[in-house]
Amino acid sequence: MLRMGLPHEPIEGSENMWLVSPENLRHSAIAIHADGPIVLFSAPVFAFDDDVEDKVGLFRTLLSLNEELLHAAYGLQDNQIILSGALQEENLDYGEFQAMIDDMSLSLDIHLDRLLKWRPKKTQEAS
Repeated sequence: MLRMGLPHEPIEGSENMWLVSPENLRHSAIAIHADGPIVLFSAPVFAFDDDVEDKVGLFRTLLSLNEELLHAAYGLQDNQIILSGALQEENLDYGEFQAMIDDMSLSLDIHLDRLLKWRPKKTQEAS
């Protein structure tokens, strides 16, 4: 994080967890958790309502977007869309770390427009 010049801060109350803020268009934040043999990267995209229209279309779009990703993948945690990835801590080098951050940052910038029709209106107005 330091070598990349990434703005970051520890996540209060959590050990070995940081929130990084890459300089991307959407000012997305990525949580990094160094936990044992794995370093986890995650970024919440947005929560969707239970009554979202065309839920199958949303899931199909997320799977399609996963094809464009190199190091991360979209998934669900309850009704929250999450972009996440994991790397082995033992072999983690600067290039791999940077590739994960870049992949996630770029994806968050370009994919959100394709997902906006499923994002709750109140969330769209806030951003």
